[in-house]
Amino acid sequence: MSEPQSTPESAAPLVAVENLHKSFGPKIVLTGVTWSIPRGQISGLLGPNGAGKTTLFRLLMGLLKADAGTITVDGLDCFEDRVAVKRLVGFLPDEPVFYSYLSGREILELSAGMHGLEPIAAVRRLGDLTARLGMEEALASYADDYSRGMKKKLGLLLALLHRPPLLVLDEPTNGLDVESTRLFFELMRELAAVGTTIVFSTHLMDQVERLCSHAAILHRGRLLTSGPLGELLAGRALEDVFVELTSVR
Repeated sequence: MSEPQSTPESAAPLVAVENLHKSFGPKIVLTGVTWSIPRGQISGLLGPNGAGKTTLFRLLMGLLKADAGTITVDGLDCFEDRVAVKRLVGFLPDEPVFYSYLSGREILELSAGMHGLEPIAAVRRLGDLTARLGMEEALASYADDYSRGMKKKLGLLLALLHRPPLLVLDEPTNGLDVESTRLFFELMRELAAVGTTIVFSTHLMDQVERLCSHAAILHRGRLLTSGPLGELLAGRALEDVFVELTSVR
């Protein structure tokens, strides 16, 4: 299997987060987050449930506006330029929600049209991936009737439909069985090997250790550390690093 393409650390990051703050009423969700995501690499955003991972990704997708600070993709502001940003990003939410009266294929075709693609041709291009995911027959059924794992697979197909240079995946293996999780790992490595930048959130440390070249730890709305995984670990287990950082905050 091909290794991810190397990208000089001096290259401008694809995603840049600077002193980001977000609150919902009196509840502070993110405070002073500064983070960069390198091009062509797989980065893991690690943190427990409630750390602020989903909110950070929703800000990145332009679904929310920051209270202060900036977040950009390839120099584009994620909120002010959110239409252009969506052309660059494929997003898989933790809990994909679909139109209840459309089949999986119809949802893919609708999304292709919204991206300015020829629907039938765009879905046909996903044929090999659809087969690998075991979704060929399922696309004829109503997506609302899918299991959680099938919804995740359809969400991944939607995220890849327009061939984005950046994939943002929120807890992508939640709801997947062991075989599907292994396939997810294979796909991410293959995509990174051809230059796709990938960032995914998880609370599972072994997934970061197995898959990522870079990592960040988010805890109680603060980014505690980030950078190349080897530098963060310095020969230690990721769990030990996580416990050491979070126990004093």
